[in-house]
Amino acid sequence: MKRRAFLATAGLVATTGCLGRAVSDGDEPATRDESTTQRDSATRGDGDALADHGRSCPAIHDSADATVCAGEGGDRGVSFGQNADRLTSGEVLELTLVTEDTESVGLNPYDWGVYREKDGGWARVDQEPTIEPWVVLASGERLQWRVGVGDATVDTDGDRVYGGPKDLDPGEYAFAATADIGDATVSLVAPFTVE
Repeated sequence: MKRRAFLATAGLVATTGCLGRAVSDGDEPATRDESTTQRDSATRGDGDALADHGRSCPAIHDSADATVCAGEGGDRGVSFGQNADRLTSGEVLELTLVTEDTESVGLNPYDWGVYREKDGGWARVDQEPTIEPWVVLASGERLQWRVGVGDATVDTDGDRVYGGPKDLDPGEYAFAATADIGDATVSLVAPFTVE
C-alpha cells in the first residue's frame, strides 16, 4: 500500500515536472514552456479573476466558495495537480489531491464530472448516477482520479483511486469535483484539451 502511494507520488512528480503542471508553492506561475499558458498562482474566490494568458480556469460550480485550479498554489492547505493538459484517445488524465496544511478535507470522491466548453459556457458531458460515500482525508493523505479518453484502459484498483473512461470528442474540457476544506466548499478544476 505505501509502496503504491510512493510510486504514484514519484510518477506524478516526474511527469508534472516535465509537463509544468506541478502545483506551485510560491508566488510564481506554473509554466510548461514558452508556447503554453502561464497562470497566477492564487486560489480564486467569488469575483476574483485569474490572469488569462490563453487558457483560464473555468468556474464550474456556481455554489462553491472558491476554486483551486490544477497546477496553482493557494492558501487552501491542499495541492491539486494533473499529469497532462493535452490528451488523445487512448490516454489517461490523472488528477491528484493532496492535503498539506489543513487538518482534514471532506468530499465524495465519486461526485466528479467532465465538462465541455460550448458557446462560451460549460456543460457536463454526462450525468451518471453518483454513489454517496463521504471520505475524509487527514493531513498528508492523497486521493487520485483517473479519467480515460475514448478507449483508454483505466486502472482504478487501489486505495483512494476513482474515475473511469469517457468518450470525448476533440475539444476543450475541464475535470471538476468539490471538497469541503475548513468552512468552505472548494471547486477543484483541471482544464484539458482533447486533440
